Amino acid sequence: MVVVCETTRVSYDLLDTDSGNAVYVALDHGLASGAIDGFEDPTAVLDDVLAADPDGLLVGPHFARRYRDRLADTNLVVTGDVVTFSTRPGEDEAADVWTDAFDVDLLLDLDPVGVKVVLVFGREDRAVFRRNIEAVARLAEELRGTGVPLVVEPVMWGSRVPSAAETDPDLVANALRMGWEYGADVLKAPYTGDEARFGEVVSNAPVPVMMLGGPKTGGTRGTLEAVSEAMDAGARGLMMGRSVWQSDDVTRTVEALNRIVHDGASVAAVWD
Repeated sequence: MVVVCETTRVSYDLLDTDSGNAVYVALDHGLASGAIDGFEDPTAVLDDVLAADPDGLLVGPHFARRYRDRLADTNLVVTGDVVTFSTRPGEDEAADVWTDAFDVDLLLDLDPVGVKVVLVFGREDRAVFRRNIEAVARLAEELRGTGVPLVVEPVMWGSRVPSAAETDPDLVANALRMGWEYGADVLKAPYTGDEARFGEVVSNAPVPVMMLGGPKTGGTRGTLEAVSEAMDAGARGLMMGRSVWQSDDVTRTVEALNRIVHDGASVAAVWD
């Protein structure tokens, strides 16, 4: 199950590809945001993504259950918690509503190649932050020995971290360190915007680091350039959603990401 090539070249089934890297498209946004723009029709988006043959998907457990037939041959990382931003459906009021909603037996019954949870920094409510840490640590122990790695997504979503600082290299480095110290086998991290600094962060982590997406900004070409830089810095691939299915051509975007992540292709070669 686990192959060690170098100190940080640990691989699990979710990274079991010829290149050792992987493209995972995140389709778990309905848990937090409902019928978000670009993802109103889950069947159509799913089919457009699968048409490009990504290495896998990141989905909620009941999304996986509802689309089990379509996903029979697809590697799945399943989301084990819910974080949303209002008690009004689909709205963002900057609230902090988080819970480790799903039982580990339900998650493992879906035969995933990973289980993903968030670790939210910057919260005002220290009790919720403590529960989040406890949930990450507990899930790490529950998954130990199953062969299913824990993917932790450390993010600076709390009000104590200004949005402009969410990709601050020092904050990201601290958050990733804390993430694997709490039990992460794989980290899902924001790209800091500086290849050299991001490379230091990645090389200091003894677990694989995959790039997350976040809100769609800078167009698809900007996303591809960021992915290319993150890969050059040592990332093992990506898990992103909005930058993919909010693009004008979902299938073409995934195909371009495949070539960058697996072949080291230039952005110009895959998009211009």
